[in-house]
Amino acid sequence: MMQRVEQPIGETFASNLEICYEVLLYLASRMARLPAGEALEYLSGDPEAAAKISAWCEAREFTLVCSERLPDDRWRFVIKKG
Repeated sequence: MMQRVEQPIGETFASNLEICYEVLLYLASRMARLPAGEALEYLSGDPEAAAKISAWCEAREFTLVCSERLPDDRWRFVIKKG
């Protein structure tokens, strides 16, 4: 798990859906609207979110600034647009 780093957040998106093609497509569209250098905070209820989002960020060349498990068992990600 990465350390919590404070990063200016441009948008926040939360979903309890399993991460699938549609969720990733929606995340991609939200990231496309952000200016370079800004970040999106994504909260996920998918228990396998850490592996899925990490791979997705790597494939899209986004920077995964933060990945942490929250007390309510959701995952919190901060994804920075390059």
